[in-house]
Amino acid sequence: MYATSTPVAVESMHDGHGEFRGLRSRRRNRWLVYLGIFGGWLVTFAIVAALSMCLVFYSEVVPIMSQMTKREVNAIITGLSIALSVSVLKGLNDFVFTLRWWILSRHYHSLRKVDLILQAESVSCVVRLAARTSRLSVHGAALVWLCLILAVQIALALLGLCYSVELHDSLAMIIKEGNVSIPSMSSIQTVKLVQSDTDSLKSQEYTANKFVLCVFPQGLHSYSRKQALTNSSFGQISLAFDSKPIGMIPAVGSIWTASEPLMFCDDKHCAYVFHETSAMSTEDNSNDDDGDDDISQMRDLIVTTDRTINSTAVCHSWPVISGGNGTETSIRIDAKGDGTAEEVSIPVRGGVNQTTYMTNTTESCGAGCRTVAAFEAAEDKSWYYRCNVTVSHVGNAARPEHEVSESLRSMAAAAISLQGIEVSSFDTDDVQYQVYPAESFFGLPKLGLNDSMAATMARFAIGTVAICAQFNEALVVDGFAPVKGSHLDVDHWDYASLILSSVTLGQLVLGIATAILASLVVVPEGGPIAMSRVLSPITRKLQNSGKGDLLLASEGQGSLWIYKAVKTAEEGIYDLFMEEKIRPENRTEDIEMF
Repeated sequence: MYATSTPVAVESMHDGHGEFRGLRSRRRNRWLVYLGIFGGWLVTFAIVAALSMCLVFYSEVVPIMSQMTKREVNAIITGLSIALSVSVLKGLNDFVFTLRWWILSRHYHSLRKVDLILQAESVSCVVRLAARTSRLSVHGAALVWLCLILAVQIALALLGLCYSVELHDSLAMIIKEGNVSIPSMSSIQTVKLVQSDTDSLKSQEYTANKFVLCVFPQGLHSYSRKQALTNSSFGQISLAFDSKPIGMIPAVGSIWTASEPLMFCDDKHCAYVFHETSAMSTEDNSNDDDGDDDISQMRDLIVTTDRTINSTAVCHSWPVISGGNGTETSIRIDAKGDGTAEEVSIPVRGGVNQTTYMTNTTESCGAGCRTVAAFEAAEDKSWYYRCNVTVSHVGNAARPEHEVSESLRSMAAAAISLQGIEVSSFDTDDVQYQVYPAESFFGLPKLGLNDSMAATMARFAIGTVAICAQFNEALVVDGFAPVKGSHLDVDHWDYASLILSSVTLGQLVLGIATAILASLVVVPEGGPIAMSRVLSPITRKLQNSGKGDLLLASEGQGSLWIYKAVKTAEEGIYDLFMEEKIRPENRTEDIEMF
């Protein structure tokens, strides 16, 4: 067991006479020894638990970190890793400290080997000790000890390779006050050859449906310039972007790129989520002196906001009972379902296998609402639809610049049928129409399905708003500039768990082994002074012989030594010392490990 040293004094031995030959020590309580070993293991367990919770919290719970948080995380993980290394190495040293006294107490050893055994915490001494003996047991024990030390060092080093702190490529932070760039949504801005102060109504109507760009945005990589000039319907341009279900609307602060969905639809309505970017210039970045990388990561970062705008449509349909082949200027529909015919005028003879969308620009069904009719011409069965299409106000708008004007919303609601200055109705300029072939996305026959037609019109309306937001000029307003952040990415949870659990279990096994060895030998406690008392017989021998260096370096003739713990007559008191044995001249003694 471990023993506690007391001041050295001349005491009576168990036979009642003489001095202490070494260190006077008192046996410690067994349960205190076990408690100390278990306490050391609990410290390691607590560090491993804290390190695991830190990795889980910052990788799973915290989606994005600022530069300051990143530094804090690095400091916490580094500190815990260092603490874990110190705790594990302390457990190893406690085991070696106990093991060396047990080895010294088993057999007599040469003075040189005693010196190497007492330095067993040194890897080089263990190697030299194994090199000075031919016993396989010594070689095996040295190999196991070296492998154990290397395994601990490698495991703790590999732990740092299981995780990394990287820039977040899908989420940004919106916590830094600054100027942000948002689209101007007061009107549909057209590309004009003749400059004027305002856009005409007809040019806006034309652009809402037939938007022609001279320079195509970089994000619309699916269209060439020629395609943009020849087939640039606002609604059809929106088809170049992906769309997803409503439930997949990204979180606020998500980084948006051209490959990300622009619109979100279900069978009831469609939604567009507004984006914004930092308006900070290069000069602003260069004047920043605080060294914070957040500023340099603001520019050209487009993020999703919490502002949304919705489009909905409610449709009714009737079967066409005459004129359904698209060659007449009027059709007759079954308005009541009982064969009662109602005549409806069609502004253009579009022919068969097409859908003609029509609207009267003077009629309104409310703010941001337009009535749009559709004639689905077919050889067999044709249909006529009448729908109310509504584009809502902007949700979560915090300032006037965030709003979309009522005129733009109304125009977007009817955009699928607008023609503007491209073509005029021969009957009246108030009625506008567009014809889509059945092979096109917006001309696909709906066969009388009201929800399908409503979804098509809502999709075109929200696409018009979305493309306006992409193409219109930007406004610079006060807000929270998006900043790139970092996130903790644990690439190999399996390896990290294996390393941490192995370290914890390994130290528990070493602790049990230390407790077992401590029950077999009395281990002296204390610093160099206590150690010198145990080794005092050796020091006296070296001093008296005058050949200290020669004896320490020699493996030939000389004395052999063994560690003794002699119980005295006083209860609980031991005399701890090294006992000498003269080596026979014709024999070389080797070390015994077990």
